[in-house]
Amino acid sequence: MGLTYGDVFADWEIAIAKNTVNHFQAKYPWLRGLDFEDLFQECLTHWYLNRAKFRESKGASIKTYMAKILSTQLHLILRRELYDKRKASHFAESLEKPVGVGEATLADIIPANEHTTDVSLRIDVESALRTLTPLQREICKLLWDGYPVKRIAEMVGKPRSTIRDEIKRIRELFLERGLKDY
Repeated sequence: MGLTYGDVFADWEIAIAKNTVNHFQAKYPWLRGLDFEDLFQECLTHWYLNRAKFRESKGASIKTYMAKILSTQLHLILRRELYDKRKASHFAESLEKPVGVGEATLADIIPANEHTTDVSLRIDVESALRTLTPLQREICKLLWDGYPVKRIAEMVGKPRSTIRDEIKRIRELFLERGLKDY
């Protein structure tokens, strides 16, 4: 390691930070792409800013507290990385946009392949379905099977108004995810 910390951090603090970053990089593939030193520095900085909040009266040792603080920080970094990856997939490019000097468009370059679209759509729909409650998933299945709201209400033992409210919530969620037609 190129940096020395002098009297700022004790050896045990540096060891806990290294172990925590190593553990997270091994466990979460999204963090493996990030530089160890960057994560390590971010953890030590976060610890430096938060270590004064440690209260011995809470029952945990300072080492346990540090590990928890760093773990929380790395979870936040992980969430940010995952968010950034998802966000990047939502940037749209016009298929009519010229690519390079030859004036070929993206539509000319990208082969038309229904299978790619189907897989992507399936992943998006499955992802949306995973966020639904068990009742909402059951309603979706019954709607897909062609049952009317009245029959669904009888089958799940809920009032029709509840079923309509749940369908409204399902539609809103699918609309937020760009899956209006589903």
